[in-house]
Amino acid sequence: MSFNLIISGGRPGSFNMSADLFLLDRYKITDDFSSRPTLRIYYFSPPALSMGFFQKDKDIDKRIIEKAKQKGYDIVSRPTGGRAVLHKAEITYSVTASYKNGIFAGKLIETYKKIGEFLYLFFVKLGLKPDIGGVNGVPPQNKNNKNNKAAKNNFNCFLKAHSYEITFEGRKICGNSQRRNDAAFLQHGSIYIDYNPGEHIELFNDGSSADNNSNNNGEYFNNITGIRQETEKAGVDYSLSDLSFGRLSEIMSESFAEAYNVKPVPMPENIINAT
Repeated sequence: MSFNLIISGGRPGSFNMSADLFLLDRYKITDDFSSRPTLRIYYFSPPALSMGFFQKDKDIDKRIIEKAKQKGYDIVSRPTGGRAVLHKAEITYSVTASYKNGIFAGKLIETYKKIGEFLYLFFVKLGLKPDIGGVNGVPPQNKNNKNNKAAKNNFNCFLKAHSYEITFEGRKICGNSQRRNDAAFLQHGSIYIDYNPGEHIELFNDGSSADNNSNNNGEYFNNITGIRQETEKAGVDYSLSDLSFGRLSEIMSESFAEAYNVKPVPMPENIINAT
């Protein structure tokens, strides 16, 4: 068995989102490409703020959008659900495949669980020990995820971890969202390589209510983490080159291959240039 591997590197937000949609639509065609799952790995250049598909105007804080624009970030809408994500100093994956047969066959929560297997292995290969809840489907319980109105209602996707999402001592490191058509699903997720809570507080804190004041934001934004932060905590000695996009892409594709016992079929990026 095999899978399509596309490593795109840094691209603008509009390209990344249209490319993922192009891949999802491709699975309506029966050919050699769509008979295999596809793993695409990329990042956003310039950095971007993406909104979930179901975040309507009333759910979008225009002050946050304006701050993002002032910082030179792309503003894009994701084809998948969830809340806003700041794509900066991170690596993003997308998995596109049939949910009717093959490795990822099943309902939405079942595909979340299956994809969690390769993500868990990715972090293990980095010398880390994620929470076991990312495998068994038990969301982390901590003071900021449990009964916290601010975390539940906040504009930011990373403030609450759900079933089969990877965490470290309750801190979320990967935000995931999914979309399905009548043939296949698209799931993508962003993993912070170097998480800077100050940047997130500055962008997402609007200071408009007690639930969103800087103290609260400072508290629960500390429940997000990144690869660099976890490797330092674990005493794993990585240089900047070890945490480069190229090296992490290699480890991610190896994890996908090993988790599902499949071999990569490298695909040229121009397969999605039609977007």
